[in-house]
Amino acid sequence: MPAAALAMPDNKDNAFQLSAEPLSHDSFELEPVIPEVDDQSIQGELYLPEGNAEQPEADPQIEFDGMAKPVYAVAVEHGNNTQAVQFQHAKTLLDSLESQQVDVHYQCREGYCGSCRVQLLEGEVHYSEEPMAWVNEDEILPCCCIPKSDLKIKID
Repeated sequence: MPAAALAMPDNKDNAFQLSAEPLSHDSFELEPVIPEVDDQSIQGELYLPEGNAEQPEADPQIEFDGMAKPVYAVAVEHGNNTQAVQFQHAKTLLDSLESQQVDVHYQCREGYCGSCRVQLLEGEVHYSEEPMAWVNEDEILPCCCIPKSDLKIKID
């Protein structure tokens, strides 16, 4: 399809005319560039863990002096309801709570954002790495801690 040419008059009165004549040999036409995509390099599925975080692993953690990993009771207050769960095999308190259908809001899962913050009413936790998000003295980030004792927490 020929492109329309813009004809400028020789007099300099700022008037122009649009002509339907094709442009001279100096013209060019742009072609759309369509990138080639390798279908095998695109991930088509969302990865979700296959196992339950509170189920023992096939190759459990090394037991010290024949002692099994401790089991901690976790009482979760949510509004007027209290739910009793336990922590034993999960890597974090958040993983354990999720595997037992306790709804905790989260984003980063690494202690950076603080969105999983819950109130610690009773008990002690251990952080494998100190969280980057600000945590008040009566709060914990379940995404990066494990219980050191039985817990009582409140989720807002």
